[in-house]
Amino acid sequence: MLKGAVLYAKSLKKLRQFYLAIGGRQTDDSDDEYVAIATASGAELIILQVPEEIAQQIVIETPPAIRGATPLKPIIEVSSIDDALKAVAQFDGRPVPGAQRWTFRDYAVQDIVDPEGNVIQLWQHS
Repeated sequence: MLKGAVLYAKSLKKLRQFYLAIGGRQTDDSDDEYVAIATASGAELIILQVPEEIAQQIVIETPPAIRGATPLKPIIEVSSIDDALKAVAQFDGRPVPGAQRWTFRDYAVQDIVDPEGNVIQLWQHS
């Protein structure tokens, strides 16, 4: 049912690198305004660059403040959560502070924060 998700970015380049680091693959679609990242499950994450006049108003702290007050949380299936965590650390990603890995259905699940503070879940098949 779900084809994918759209994520608005202050820094398209940084989010592109981050989501590729956790195992996504870039489709042929990309330019200075967006990139399409395919996940292992076949869904697409479309990352859109916000207009410059809006981007200038967005403040990303170091580390980024967690944007957890949203009713949606993207799920990205990875072959190894531990490997993904090592990769995303290079791009200012990190586990949600205090969040423990848990099991849901047949998956290990870990909440992480991307370089702009968005919370996503990594799922690893058990």
